[in-house]
Amino acid sequence: MDAKKLIFKGQRALDLVDGRLDRLTSYRLVLYSLLAFVAWGILGGLMGEIAFEWHQVLASTAFLAVVCVTVNYIASELLNIPRNKESDYITALILALILMPAQEPNDYLILAAAGSAAMLSKYVLVYGQRHIFNPAAAGAFTVALLFDYFPAWWIGTAFLVPLVFIAGQLILRKMKRYLMVSVFMSIYLGYLVINFFLKDQAGDLLNIVWVGLTATPVLFFAYIMLTEPSSSPHKPKQMLAYATLVGVLYSVSDWHFAPEEALLLGNLFAFIMAPNRRFELALKQKKKEAKDIYSYIFSGKKNLRFAAGQYMEWTLPMVKADTRGNRRYFTVSSAPTEDYLMFTTKEPEKRSSFKAGLEKLQEGDKMLAYQLEGSFVLPKHTSQKLAFLAGGIGVTPFRSIIKYLLDSRQKRDITLLYSANSADEFAFTDLFQQSLQAGITTHYALSGEAPDNWLGFKGPVDAAMIKTAVPDYKERVFYISGPYGFVTGLRQTLLKMGLPRQKIISDYFPGYG
Repeated sequence: MDAKKLIFKGQRALDLVDGRLDRLTSYRLVLYSLLAFVAWGILGGLMGEIAFEWHQVLASTAFLAVVCVTVNYIASELLNIPRNKESDYITALILALILMPAQEPNDYLILAAAGSAAMLSKYVLVYGQRHIFNPAAAGAFTVALLFDYFPAWWIGTAFLVPLVFIAGQLILRKMKRYLMVSVFMSIYLGYLVINFFLKDQAGDLLNIVWVGLTATPVLFFAYIMLTEPSSSPHKPKQMLAYATLVGVLYSVSDWHFAPEEALLLGNLFAFIMAPNRRFELALKQKKKEAKDIYSYIFSGKKNLRFAAGQYMEWTLPMVKADTRGNRRYFTVSSAPTEDYLMFTTKEPEKRSSFKAGLEKLQEGDKMLAYQLEGSFVLPKHTSQKLAFLAGGIGVTPFRSIIKYLLDSRQKRDITLLYSANSADEFAFTDLFQQSLQAGITTHYALSGEAPDNWLGFKGPVDAAMIKTAVPDYKERVFYISGPYGFVTGLRQTLLKMGLPRQKIISDYFPGYG
C-alpha cells in the first residue's frame, strides 16, 4: 500500500472520530470523561489498585455532586443568573478526583466546604458575568487554606493514567487546545530533564520521565484543568503565554506551588491579558430566512469586536434541558458593520430542548453570549482568490463575510457554491444577489429533487461541479462550511483534485438537534 493511500485511510479514521465528537459539546465530552475516570477509580478501589476503598470514592463523589448542584441552584436563583447544570457535575467530579475521599464523618464537612467554595466562586469572583478562576481549583485552594487539608490529586496513578491519556486526546481534538497543552507539557518534561542533569540525580532518565507522566496528575491537570474554557485564553499568543506561566509554576518544585495554586495564578494572568466578559443580550427580532431556518437578532452588542466568520458560545436560560445541555456554539451571522448580533440556525420538526427553547423566545428575552473564537475569516491579502462551499445552514459565516464586504465597500474575487436539499431552503438569496457589487459570484446546487424551472446545478457537490463553477480552482483558497458529512466529503474531494491542505479551510456545523 503506497503512502498516499495510507494518508487517506488515516484521514478517514480521523474524520470518523471527528464525526462522533461533533455530536457532543465540549462540556459533555469532559463530563463523560470525568464519569469514566471516577468509575475506573471505583474499580481500582475494588481491585486494590488505588489507595482508597471503592465505597469511599463512590460516597465522596455522590456527596460532592449533591453539594455542587444544591449550592449552584440556590445561587443562580437568588442572583437570577442562568445556570449550566453540566458545570455542577463537572466541578463535583473534578473535586472528587483531586481531593482525598472522605474516610471519617468530619471529612464530609471539608468536602462540603470545597464544593460550596467552588460553586460560589462562579458568582463572586467574576467580571462581566464571567468567572475568573477555575471553580474546582478555587474550591481545592479554599479548603487547603482554611483547613490545612491539601488535595491528594489521587487521579495521578498508573492505574488511571491510560484512560486519562485516551480521553485527553479526544478532548484536545474537540477543543483545539493542542498549542496550549503542548507548551505546558514541553516545559514540564524539559524541567524534568534539566533537573536530572543539574542535580546529578541517580537512576535512569527515561524512568524518571515515565514516573513523571504516570505517577503524577500532570496529564489530568493539562487535559482537564488547564483547558477549562471560561478561565483560560482563546487566542494563540495568549494561550502560549498562559501555558508557559502555568507550566513553569507547576514544574519548578523549588517554588513549592501546588497544582491548584499554579492554575489559579495562571487564571488571573489570563484574565489580565484578556478580560473578556459574557454579554447579556435581549432578543430584538426573530426572522424566518428559509424553510426551517431562522435568524435571532439581539440588541446589546455594545463594544464587542469580532471578525466576520467567527462564532460564540450562546447560553439559553432553561428550566430543564436534555442531555445536550443549554449551551451551543453558533456563528455570528451578522456582520461587524451591523449594530446588532445575530445567529442563524435550523429548526427541524424533531429538535433538542435547546432548539425548542429558542422557538419560545419572546422579544426582550435574554441570552448570554461568550467566548468569541474562530479562524474561519477572510485572509489578509485582498488579492487572494477565494471559493466558498456552503452546505445548508453552513452558509451563515458566508452571510457575515459577504455582508461585511458590501458594507465596507470592499471587492474580492470570490465564488460561492451554495448547496441545499430543496429550493425553499436557500437563505439570504437577496444579499447574495447584491454581492455581485463586491465581486462575488453565487451558484446554487440542489442535492434533492429539482423543480422543472431550476437553472442551477443538480445533485450533490462533487469534483465535476466544482470544476464547472470554479474553473480556476487551483488558484483559490477554499472555505467549506456545513454539516459533518458535507465538510469531510468535500475536503477529501479537493485533496484528490490536487489542492494542498493549506488551501482548504473548514468549519463544522453539529447536528441540527
